Amino acid sequence: MEVWLGDQQLDIAAPQLLAVLAMLAAEPARTLSTTQLAARLWADQPPKSAPSVLRNHILALRRKFDAHGHAGAGTEWLDSTRGGYRLGIAVEFDVVAVEGLIAGAEADRRSGAIDEADVKLTAAQQLWRGDPMIGLPGPWAERERSRLGRLRLSMYEVAMAVALDLGRHSAAVAELEALVAAEPHSERWHELLMVALHRSGRRAEALEVYRNARRLLADELGLEPGPELVRLHQQILSAELPAATNEMVHIASEFDAPRVPEQLPSDIADFVGREHLANELVEVLEADSDRRQVIAITGLGGVGKTTFAVHLAHRVRKHYPDGLLHLDLGGMDEHPRTADMLLAVALRAFGIEPGELPSELAERTALWRNTVAGKRMLLVLDNARDVEHLTPLLPGTGTAAVLVTSRSSLAELFGARLVPLDVLTPDEAWTLLEHTVSARRMSAEPEAAQEILRACGHLPVSLRIAGARLASRPTWRLSAVADRLADERGRLAELAIGNTSVELVFRESYRLLAPELARAFVLVAFSEAPDLSVAAIAALLDRDRVEAERLCETLVDLGMLQTPERGRYRYHDLLRLFARGTADLSQQQEWPRALCRVLDFYLASAKNIVELRDPGVGTHYYATTDSAGQRFTDERQCAVWAQAERFGLVALYRQVADQGDARTRTLAVDLALSLAVGGDAGAHLPQVAQVLELLSRAAEADGDRRTMARAQVAAAVARLVGMADLSAARTLRNAGAILWELGDGAGAIIAEQMLGTAMAYQENVDVAVEHYRRAIEMGRQHSNQWSEGMSWATLARAYCNARRWPEAVEAAEHALYIARQVGSLRLESMALHELGFATLQRGDPEQAKELCERALTVARRDGRRHQEGWALARLAEVTLYSGDAEAAVPIAAEAVRALTEVSAIVRRLRAMWVYSYALTAAGSAEEAEPILRKVAQSSRRIGLALPDIPPPRRTAVGSATTALALRQCK
Repeated sequence: MEVWLGDQQLDIAAPQLLAVLAMLAAEPARTLSTTQLAARLWADQPPKSAPSVLRNHILALRRKFDAHGHAGAGTEWLDSTRGGYRLGIAVEFDVVAVEGLIAGAEADRRSGAIDEADVKLTAAQQLWRGDPMIGLPGPWAERERSRLGRLRLSMYEVAMAVALDLGRHSAAVAELEALVAAEPHSERWHELLMVALHRSGRRAEALEVYRNARRLLADELGLEPGPELVRLHQQILSAELPAATNEMVHIASEFDAPRVPEQLPSDIADFVGREHLANELVEVLEADSDRRQVIAITGLGGVGKTTFAVHLAHRVRKHYPDGLLHLDLGGMDEHPRTADMLLAVALRAFGIEPGELPSELAERTALWRNTVAGKRMLLVLDNARDVEHLTPLLPGTGTAAVLVTSRSSLAELFGARLVPLDVLTPDEAWTLLEHTVSARRMSAEPEAAQEILRACGHLPVSLRIAGARLASRPTWRLSAVADRLADERGRLAELAIGNTSVELVFRESYRLLAPELARAFVLVAFSEAPDLSVAAIAALLDRDRVEAERLCETLVDLGMLQTPERGRYRYHDLLRLFARGTADLSQQQEWPRALCRVLDFYLASAKNIVELRDPGVGTHYYATTDSAGQRFTDERQCAVWAQAERFGLVALYRQVADQGDARTRTLAVDLALSLAVGGDAGAHLPQVAQVLELLSRAAEADGDRRTMARAQVAAAVARLVGMADLSAARTLRNAGAILWELGDGAGAIIAEQMLGTAMAYQENVDVAVEHYRRAIEMGRQHSNQWSEGMSWATLARAYCNARRWPEAVEAAEHALYIARQVGSLRLESMALHELGFATLQRGDPEQAKELCERALTVARRDGRRHQEGWALARLAEVTLYSGDAEAAVPIAAEAVRALTEVSAIVRRLRAMWVYSYALTAAGSAEEAEPILRKVAQSSRRIGLALPDIPPPRRTAVGSATTALALRQCK
């Protein structure tokens, strides 16, 4: 860039100073604020010193004007106005003259005045000396360089067209060959060279130019030739090249016309689901906004991210008149498409040829952002590997909107709306499969269809593959496909058709994992637990908790793992199968050790719970553990942990029975026994009983009679509590005898106590008392004070139910004394509510109610829901028999809810009986009657005697109504 004042050239070497003068000269007589100048001069955030730097540049320019003009010329020509500066002198630009000459040459050519056009172009080329604005800094200079580069390209293009019109084919070929060599990515030069060669009679060489261009674009940019080059190639092949003048006019006049790309993939015809989310995002994309909208759609492979993004783009396409552009970033490829290559594709869509592109990524990014600035366009960036991969492609400020898809979470894409996609809902999955297979076939085999949906995990890609296979095989029965998918070992192989498979989708992600991540991904997947805590995963992987969490969170970010809540992790079912299938020999060999480590952790955690909330129970009779386990600070934490882990532990018990060694089986059985002693209850107990029986048989095969018998005791407790299975008494008797023989007093005491409970359930109070008293004596022999206290508490309950009030009071007081000695809230609550119930029957209702309310308070401090349910049930009884039926109703209702939650069947039935009595006494016999009937039916089914509850002290009408209800139920 040169600056002349009249016939004198000004010596201005500093690039920033020259850039400031160029910006002011480009808009003469107009004030540019310091803010505008700073934004144009500095690419990033202007420095704090920007105003003073600009002020110094203005002073330097004024000195130049003073030196080459006249005194005072600086301030006269370069005026300081409010908030900025203005150049107040006439300015002439060579570029303006060049633009006029090119426009004139084009007009002459269109009119047939080829010689006049040639003269003007020669003059324009003489004015053009070197590359424009070399070295000038800032985004404004970058934009001007790009604009002037396009102008020069246009000038050369028109010049070549005129040369061809004048028949200078050989000269044009030589010049165009030089231009192709200088700018090999410019398709325009290849086009003109092909025309020149063709008109020179060198048709074969013209076709060779096309082949070379196509190979170059594919190898270096990953692009196919543009439509103009392809069309020209076809015309030469077919010898249909149009007349020279018309063709060249078309090429020249189209060059600077703005392009509006519409490059979206087709919308899927049978798009299903996500309707609410789609409507919400469409509303966001259709809203008028002066700032860039970025929506990042994330999720595991095959969940339908691209389909969803393209569907959204088609729904809002009318709101983006300046362009619709889809770019596949290839994030899951071994070598993703680079930002350089992607920017070339994006810029080409807006009419900028490869030969015009800056070589530096930063400059290319700036050109892209300048190109789309102010455009209301929609950009779909599909399959991004991570935030770093897509950042150069994001438009700057403006009205452009961006839809991004990625298997990565893109959590650090700040300012974006993050939209993690989950699998389809059951109804959506059914509809998707129905669209492919047909409603007729689905309705003919609805159970088989549901099995297919479950096997596919409601994952869109698996549903489409299964549906496509069925659709292309109309004679196949759905049940046959469902049977094949039911086999987990071959499920992934079944979910493949042509070049599409679920396994391939997952492998794309797995291939990118570092070795430590791959190990974690595979080992954790071997666990059958539905989900695992980060602490359990740390034990399984033999890593500290911080490292385990880092590994898990990284896998979540990569879409390889899910986190249903903070600190817990799980797999999609198909991804778990894939992970197991990728295990190498070392990982397969490590899994048994990993399984042992995680059971060791769980048992250590269970022992920590025992020590915290059941002091006095002791943990020395459980297997020793290497892990410190999870620590707890209060009873509530213990209860939450036990509830969160219960179904996962059932799955692990089953794995241990099938895959574990003797040591791991001992850990698993002791864990189950410790939780049983701790009062673990819930809907999982039937499953616990089943897998513990498997563990018992496995331990027997190991020759480990102690573990076998302990497993039997734990299984019997689960059956008795969770299923009201009274046949468990036989197992308890036999297993207890084995444990006593082997010197396992703790295990034998548990068996004896539960035998007493089984007898009490059957109203066989005398036999129950014998077992409880034997358990008391055994506890004393083994100095197990807590077990002795538990036996006294359960004995007190048996006495209460048998209406042996003095003995009940004595047993409850023994239990209460021991509870306070050992500091057990559980024992204290049990002793208090049995003492309260017995106190009521001895004629002190106020004291009885106070004792039961204290029992409830203690139970809630203890944090075990079943314990709370027991206390509520006794408080309801005491309130009812004290004559306040209306107050007893809500208490009894809450007791039923609590005991239903924990699946304590026998206790729940008694609570329901009390509830129905309270309702009847309160005047709601019609509401009570179906409850009484259900209690009677359930009791008969499991072989329980109906509770022997005395009628409440109520009016004669109330008692008569209750008696009538009892007769009807019995």
